[in-house]
Amino acid sequence: MKYLHLLRHSKSDWENTNLEDVERPLSKRGKKNARELGKYIRDSEIVADTALVSPSIRTKETLEIIREYSSISKNILFIDEIYGADHSELLKLIRELPSDIQKVLLIGHNPGLEILGDYFLFGDKENSSFAKFPTSALLSLVIESEDWKDWGRSPARLIRFWIP
Repeated sequence: MKYLHLLRHSKSDWENTNLEDVERPLSKRGKKNARELGKYIRDSEIVADTALVSPSIRTKETLEIIREYSSISKNILFIDEIYGADHSELLKLIRELPSDIQKVLLIGHNPGLEILGDYFLFGDKENSSFAKFPTSALLSLVIESEDWKDWGRSPARLIRFWIP
């Protein structure tokens, strides 16, 4: 079985208009929600063999805060292609994972993350069935396969959809 945790970064700060999008840090509310998320991950005993993380400041800060509360993953990979990726680019990244990895955390951005989750659950590549996939949302999925190439080809089962 392969487990995939899709996590949208926590709420970012929009006050400094001189910053590029990739440079925006977390807002006060974002930091609070990331702490709640870290506690939830700890209490739910969620772990990942590998964390694939967008290089944006807000995704890095979300991960840092989560790691203050839990040891979600020791193997952290910052992957430039996650920033701005659509669902098909994220799917390609997942399908290229080595089969010895069992559990993955992917920290990224909407709309790609939301549409990817929807595709895994409902097969829809164009529209989202989620009423909301807000910042700090965590979607955990599993498929009955030993190969990451099967994601999107075999039905995924929902484990949790958590929102702070």
